[in-house]
Amino acid sequence: MLNAPAPVQALDELPLKAAIVYNLLLFVQWPDEDRMGPNSALTLCADAGGPLWPHLRALQSRPVRRFRLELREFVPDDGGVAQLCHATLLEDRPARRGVALSGLTIGDGRRADEPGVVIALRPIDGRIGFDVDLSAARAQGLTLSSKVLRLARVVRE
Repeated sequence: MLNAPAPVQALDELPLKAAIVYNLLLFVQWPDEDRMGPNSALTLCADAGGPLWPHLRALQSRPVRRFRLELREFVPDDGGVAQLCHATLLEDRPARRGVALSGLTIGDGRRADEPGVVIALRPIDGRIGFDVDLSAARAQGLTLSSKVLRLARVVRE
């Protein structure tokens, strides 16, 4: 007697979101990139208490083009600026007040619509998609690959 195949399980949303965040980093050019040496850290800041943190930790030190991913806990300095973050992930948790963001800001859930968010993760027909705000990207001196723009659900100028 043949066993019936196991039912196909949907991919868990959290590791998938972490993988999407990582892949988006591959297609962004930062303004200080030409001054960074090979294997320099490309820093992604995120909330260590957020649901994506353990999945992002699994990506620590992975290559991002000629750089390596360094994950840091999002902690504002005394001046209220997220320091040394090439990218910041804002998850669907309470906002940290008085924090000015710089670099690539990726928003998820309710945080996706905050001012300055460059890439907003969105649920789309049971999948995870994203919208891009090009004016927010330009304000940070970021260049997004045309590949990212083609995959975006919405691109705002």
